[in-house]
Amino acid sequence: MTYFAGPGVAIAFGAFMLCAETCLHAESFLAAGATPFELPFYDWTAGAFLLTTGVLSQRSWSLSRQYQAVAWGFMLSLLFGALLSQLQEWLTPPHDVAWGISEGAFLTIILTLVVIALCGLVSTVRAGHSAGS
Repeated sequence: MTYFAGPGVAIAFGAFMLCAETCLHAESFLAAGATPFELPFYDWTAGAFLLTTGVLSQRSWSLSRQYQAVAWGFMLSLLFGALLSQLQEWLTPPHDVAWGISEGAFLTIILTLVVIALCGLVSTVRAGHSAGS
């Protein structure tokens, strides 16, 4: 499980989330009448935070592991909220999906991301404890 504490995982996951959220909300910011409130600033912030702490952890700065754990927690909280929202959507009667992936498959993807973020958080905290003792 220490694999998830590595800076490479934080960098890859943060970069993936930045790209995924940008693609998922591309219509919002390409629309002519889009407002800034429709953009996923919170998701971009969490992705950039995780990416940055992963880079800092590679340089082995003193507090970078603690910041990386905070970044994993931030990402996990957003993904957990998305999971609950998608679960509610999945429990309602089905409706047409515009981009070709079923609600069940999307729920599974989000659940997988939640598990990865949880593993990242737990392993980073454990790695910090073992390094500190």
